[in-house]
Amino acid sequence: MKKIIKNAPVLLLLISTGILLTVIGISGKNNIYAGQEYDPVKEPLLALVFQGINEGKDLFAMSDSVEAVSNEAPPPEEAQVLAAAAPSPSKTPQPTVRPTAQPTAEPEPTAEPDQIRWQWEEGLERGYMDENGQIQPYRESTYDEYINHVSADIYGTIGIERAGEYGFVPVTEEYFDDALFIGDSRMVGLRDYTDMSSHGDFLCETSLTIYKIFDHSIGKKGTVEAALSQKDYKKIYISVGINELGRGTTEDYIGKYREVVDKLRQLKPDAIIVIQGIMKVSKAKNDTDAIFNNHNIEARNRALATLADNQSVFYIDANEVLCDAEGNLLEDYTFDEIHLLGIHNEEVKQFLLAHGVNKIE
Repeated sequence: MKKIIKNAPVLLLLISTGILLTVIGISGKNNIYAGQEYDPVKEPLLALVFQGINEGKDLFAMSDSVEAVSNEAPPPEEAQVLAAAAPSPSKTPQPTVRPTAQPTAEPEPTAEPDQIRWQWEEGLERGYMDENGQIQPYRESTYDEYINHVSADIYGTIGIERAGEYGFVPVTEEYFDDALFIGDSRMVGLRDYTDMSSHGDFLCETSLTIYKIFDHSIGKKGTVEAALSQKDYKKIYISVGINELGRGTTEDYIGKYREVVDKLRQLKPDAIIVIQGIMKVSKAKNDTDAIFNNHNIEARNRALATLADNQSVFYIDANEVLCDAEGNLLEDYTFDEIHLLGIHNEEVKQFLLAHGVNKIE
């Protein structure tokens, strides 16, 4: 033994250390290390100790109980929305951070109780109407949502509910003879794969956004303002939103959309304006994309619906005929998880025919 100690001191030290760590592992496997995953067939007991060291646990804290370990607070979700107040997103340069998860909780509303008419009924998170009947958000987007490009649901369901109270009526194709359709690539699909263009006029192109509608020449027809000056349109349909995801906040998006609607009403005061909800994406896209997903789309659709007054501005959402029970775009309806196959634009046309506005002049 003395010869071994003299000739191989390092080996003896390693053996002694291994024995010591194994004893610590045996002593702690039912208390301090009770919460750690361990396979006794594949791993030695001293592996528990190394895991504990990696997690910052005291080697000799044998007095810690199993209850103390099990009561340790779980880590938050990777993209958990902070309920605390945050700096104003609109004054902060937009970083390029991407989220890995969606928020799972919403903060309490900040409005005074006497301002709220509809809210928190049946467990639903809802916005509220002020004393003038205007739908207001019950909170602001947080800084965490902003930097992670998460579209905040700041209105809840109240806009959807109010828009759904209008009694839409079935119409014939001639109903669209005095209609102008403004939109992005999804509207292009309706133009190219149905006969709607033989009735209404289309001012649409790939990648069009709400931010470019009045500052951009669209195809051969030119700008929206120019098109509106050339014909007495009685109906204006707008379908944009997918390209705006990941840009700014819900407030930024709905603020710009409101400006567009207000300007259209000024240019064509006798026309009705129909806002079309943003079409959702497939489950495969929803589950793998941090920006182009149905959480963000739903949040912005709820905001869009608040613009409808059911008198001159209306909100409709064809997702009800395009999505599965989980709210994802039907897989066999799309070729790229975002756009419809040509043949399935017919479903959108039929939805529009079923949702005419019975406006009394």
